[in-house]
Amino acid sequence: MTHNVRISEIGLYLRCPRLVYFESLGSMPVENDARQILLRNLMLSISQKNDLEDHLREIASRLEEELPVIYEVGPGDVSSACRELEEEIAGIAQKLTGNLDLLLPYEAEVDLHSEKLGLSGRLDRLAAGGVPSIIRTGKAPTEGVWKRDRLILAGYSLLLAEMKSRHIDCGLVEYPRQGLVRSVEIHSVDRARVLRIRDRIRLIKEGQLPDRPENAPCKSCRMTETCQTRHSLASKFF
Repeated sequence: MTHNVRISEIGLYLRCPRLVYFESLGSMPVENDARQILLRNLMLSISQKNDLEDHLREIASRLEEELPVIYEVGPGDVSSACRELEEEIAGIAQKLTGNLDLLLPYEAEVDLHSEKLGLSGRLDRLAAGGVPSIIRTGKAPTEGVWKRDRLILAGYSLLLAEMKSRHIDCGLVEYPRQGLVRSVEIHSVDRARVLRIRDRIRLIKEGQLPDRPENAPCKSCRMTETCQTRHSLASKFF
């Protein structure tokens, strides 16, 4: 059986290949971070360029009521995230205003799938001109985008290229916390690496426990205990 690979699994693999293994077993706990959910939905709800600060505040007020109904997240957590966001909205709006031409108009949460490539995913935003855009709620790098974000964009570019019958050579990464939208060139080496990672993920999903990389973020990983137990058991057999 040839396993289909989701773009989100490529993101997991780039954090640590073992996360793909544990997710395939269904042992990864689901964590809903209210702040991340709020920021992502805030960006996907923008519909105008004028009076952006007021527009963002109106959206945040509506999301405070809606998000607990949509997601498994407590109303108190959402309210707390909204109170934190209130202090940042003015700065976000000021920096984001000059970038809205890159984003609007758009189509949100676009499902993409390719039997030929064995890839699928849900793109955050298909922005103006058919440009793929992803939303990242963490801190932006000083310049450019994180390597993981570039490769995730490359994965979506492969899916869009098949759908549109043309190469997709650029994409966008949105860092809402800093009000940034950064353009990324997507190169053939990025697309080739995505397909190599796809093949490795297929092997993992067939049951192969991958090695833990030296730079794995073990200290902040919620699977550390399970991972160490699995490693100890494997050592006994081999």
